[in-house]
Order: sequence, then C-alpha cells, then structure tokens
Amino acid sequence: MESVLASAGVYGPEVVEQAHRHIAEDGQLLENYRYPVKAMLEMLDVIGQAAQARGVSYGEALFQSGWTAGSSYVRSSVGRVRAMVSTLSGMHRALEGIPNAAAQAVNFGEHSYRRVTPGSGELRFIQDLIGPAWNTGMVLASVKTAFALEQDQLKYEISVTDEDASSFLVRLDW
Repeated sequence: MESVLASAGVYGPEVVEQAHRHIAEDGQLLENYRYPVKAMLEMLDVIGQAAQARGVSYGEALFQSGWTAGSSYVRSSVGRVRAMVSTLSGMHRALEGIPNAAAQAVNFGEHSYRRVTPGSGELRFIQDLIGPAWNTGMVLASVKTAFALEQDQLKYEISVTDEDASSFLVRLDW
C-alpha cells in the first residue's frame, strides 16, 4: 500500500492525500500486510483519474503504480533477500515464486506459473480484482530490478481471458 501511495506522488500531494484517505477509512490490516481490497481499488482509482486529468491513460497510470510497487519491493530488505535467492536460482524459479507472493498479499483470485520454453513462461491470474495493468507493472519491475535486465531483455504479452479483465495471462520472454 505504501508503494501505491508513493506512485500517487507523481500527480501531486493532493492526490497522495486523497488516496491516503482510503486507507484511513478502510485500512485496518486484515492480517500480516494485507489491506482490504476495497481500499486498494479506491486508491488505484484515485491515481487513474488523476492521470486521466493530466492526459495520461488510466491503464498506463495503473501500470506505473504497479511498476513502483515492484521496484520498491525489490529494494526493500525482504525484497533484496528474495531477489538474491531468485537470481541464484534462475528466472523460472523466480517467476514460480510470484503466485506464492500474491497469495501472501491478497485474499482473492488464483495465481499460477508455468514454463513455456527455456526462455519463456506464463503467469495466470484468475479473478484477480487488481487487474492486468497494475499486476504486469509490478511483475516486470520486480523481475527487471532483481535480475538487472535492460529494457529489451524482457518482453511481455498480456492476454485478457474474461469480460471484466479480472482473469488474464502475462507471457514473459527473455
């Protein structure tokens, strides 16, 4: 949640304050580091609307918010340790850990990973209320940061598999 607030800062302190109010209203921790999904969705909506008011697409704003969350996580003390272990184990092992990390952070949706080729894999999100833009930004930033990859070293494709975009695939090629 803190990284979502940090990403709101791009649009000014008033947007951070507006987003922060949603934690104050709904934001009691459910367990560990889980916040109610309602607060997260409302915060992301504040960011998306602020972006649109400045000529940035809603989806791009959510992607950037996810990017901020992913890179912030890898730079945190826990994230640095996980990144170190992941990079020693290889890309597939790192990506296999994402569904577990999602299960720790949210209490909705199903998440899985499968190897497609030695240099590609696919993350599956089923009924993930946060959606493809934020999740893809988070995954790409955390992987690129952990593995110190350049822009062209990790390619991705998103395939939405239902009408409300809560189920989708993120294919990664490296």
